[in-house]
Amino acid sequence: MRRTSSDHRARARGCLLEVIGAETEFDLVEAALWVAAEEYPDLDVAATVARVRLIAAEGARRVHGASNPFARLDGLRAYFFEDLGFRGNLENYNDPRNSYLNDVLDRRLGIPLSLSVLFMELARAAGFEARGVGLPGHFVTRLAYDGRVIWVDAFHAGAVVTEEDCKQLVSRSTGRGWLFRREYLDGTTDRAMLGRLLMNLKYAYLGRSDYARALSIVERLLLVSPEDSSEIRDRGFLQARLGRPGEAIADLERYLSLSPDAPDTRSVEGRLVWLRRRLSEAN
Repeated sequence: MRRTSSDHRARARGCLLEVIGAETEFDLVEAALWVAAEEYPDLDVAATVARVRLIAAEGARRVHGASNPFARLDGLRAYFFEDLGFRGNLENYNDPRNSYLNDVLDRRLGIPLSLSVLFMELARAAGFEARGVGLPGHFVTRLAYDGRVIWVDAFHAGAVVTEEDCKQLVSRSTGRGWLFRREYLDGTTDRAMLGRLLMNLKYAYLGRSDYARALSIVERLLLVSPEDSSEIRDRGFLQARLGRPGEAIADLERYLSLSPDAPDTRSVEGRLVWLRRRLSEAN
């Protein structure tokens, strides 16, 4: 991974915006690859999208003729997890490469969301209706075929999970089982999935104290959700970390105007006092 030029960054973000527009549903694979393209200047997005489609088409070919949804699913799981070797990265879960689809394709390693994005493509090519299911602390896939609904955990080799299993996944990953809601199992939107992918990258870079890359991710989160006040606030905090008090002040003032009753108002106001003092001293 390497830093990119401002021209390449602008192009990648422009292409991302073209894909997502103002819609809730779009080509999530292409959108995720334009996220990766900012980090990987040599990434051929069109060729990588085609690579995913070929994998999906081969999976569909292998299960052609199987009418039972479980038989079709078994064939897809055998192809994706056994033959191709995709698996959850238990050893280095917070590696940013787990969220870049080009890396997931090359390394055959991912986290629940990135593996689900690819498995959903496979399932759709095989005739399933597929939706992502964003659980607190985990991510699974909702598949429907011929009136039958099945939930699949792509991080754990495509294991079929029940509602009770999903409750346990939430409890194990967060320690707060009460966060589970039955409506989560109905599925989420592509826009929400893209936002979650970016959020995973944000926290991966924050965990490495890579504030410049974390800022670039927050900027793209704001392309997905322009009025997300918490991301405007976090952009301000990151600008301050990177020695840009003027930009930080603008973001934190906007945050307070958008969320005047937020529980962290006083701490943000305190940070603003410090930043204004620092800016004054610099001038």
